[in-house]
Amino acid sequence: MRLAVFVLAPVLLFQFPGSMPCPAAGDAPIHAGLAVRDITPEEPMFLAGYAARRKPSNAVDQRLKVQALALRSGNGDPFVFIALDNCEVSRKFMAPVEARLIGRHGLRPGSLMVVSSHTHSAPIIEDALEVMAIMPEKDREIMRQYSGRLREALVAVTEAALQDLQPARLAFGQGQATFAINRRARLPEGTQTAADPAAPVDWDVPVLRITGTNGTVRGILFGYACHGTSIQGEGFFTVSGDYMAYAREQLEALYPGATALYMTGMGADSNPAPRGSLLDAKRHGVELAAAVIEVLNRPMREVGGDVRFAFAEAPLPLQPPPDRARLEADGRNEDQFIRRRAEKFLRLLDAGGAMPEAVPLPMSAVAIGDGLTFLNMAGEVVVDYALHFKRAHAGRTLWTIGYAYEVPCYIPSARVLGEGGYEADSSMIYYGVYGPLRPELEPLIHKTMDNLLNRVSHPNPQSTPP
Repeated sequence: MRLAVFVLAPVLLFQFPGSMPCPAAGDAPIHAGLAVRDITPEEPMFLAGYAARRKPSNAVDQRLKVQALALRSGNGDPFVFIALDNCEVSRKFMAPVEARLIGRHGLRPGSLMVVSSHTHSAPIIEDALEVMAIMPEKDREIMRQYSGRLREALVAVTEAALQDLQPARLAFGQGQATFAINRRARLPEGTQTAADPAAPVDWDVPVLRITGTNGTVRGILFGYACHGTSIQGEGFFTVSGDYMAYAREQLEALYPGATALYMTGMGADSNPAPRGSLLDAKRHGVELAAAVIEVLNRPMREVGGDVRFAFAEAPLPLQPPPDRARLEADGRNEDQFIRRRAEKFLRLLDAGGAMPEAVPLPMSAVAIGDGLTFLNMAGEVVVDYALHFKRAHAGRTLWTIGYAYEVPCYIPSARVLGEGGYEADSSMIYYGVYGPLRPELEPLIHKTMDNLLNRVSHPNPQSTPP
């Protein structure tokens, strides 16, 4: 694959061939396709998200799903949103899926976007949070088999949604839900993981309604910026999609035949409050569903026009990597997760590799005419980015999405890096990355996204060199 490198001082953009905005389609109608597959584990499995779990699941409270929404204008290329009930996926996990789909059906790099719900009550999968994945070999084999089935489901649901493409009408509205609370408390001893009602959150609940030509609601795309961590204590080993999936169930019950898809926002430093049981998850699901229903029950603004997207990767700079002596010392650390991270990089050095100096971050912008633009970022993105984009582009209707494409680590802002704490530093242990990231990441992300937004804002962008 050829790469074209663009320097927008001081931003370095990696632009992939075929990642230019979709061709203009004039006033051609929007086509939408929807599909769903069940991905509930067939046997007990270790669940993702908490290092404290030391045994597999013991119950299933809710069926897990992977869903797809394909959008296309006229004869243009499609863009596919995939809503996945899991904690996260990695680049390595997605590579076989993309190898089977990219280049077919008009799909190009960046036009297949998996968004993990970030529930902490779904199975661990291969190549995600690998340092945290400590389990007996028999359970690891179950994980491998489930991962294979999940990849097949991702391919199947994408192809089914593309085959379902048919004329549709889209309408947008926005509500609010207030159960998210910032979890980064500034205390005398430093930043701790605890509720801070005064810290920033994003309570927006964006909603996109997809109707058929007969006026029937076919799909509901909705989002919220909050962790999927309602369930602790009782239910800690229960399979569940958390509050977002309970909201989905309520919406689909109210609109029979419709598919409700959840897009996780940029709220990696927000937790649901209160949290602790399945009942808490269901209560938050009720609140979120009610916010969506309130939007659907009032006049919504129709959106239409060309579906355009632009995709890039921003290399987020890391602090200077540790030397071998530090790695060897970490390899003797009492903390098993620190040891596992060090062992990973010692194996890399022994094989002739080099320590990474940056984290590549996939990003995209997707515009539906001039009426709605999605700004999408990989990783566990803190709320500062969503709030910045909405302020900086206050004249546009924006929908901000995190956990898109892959999740390499947390994506802190310069403010969060300066304050320290889990999202800034110690979380990198579980992702198997030596950090932290450098504060320069924030202006790099802002400029990269501004460039993407500019590209999708022009229906007929000037061609760029290969």
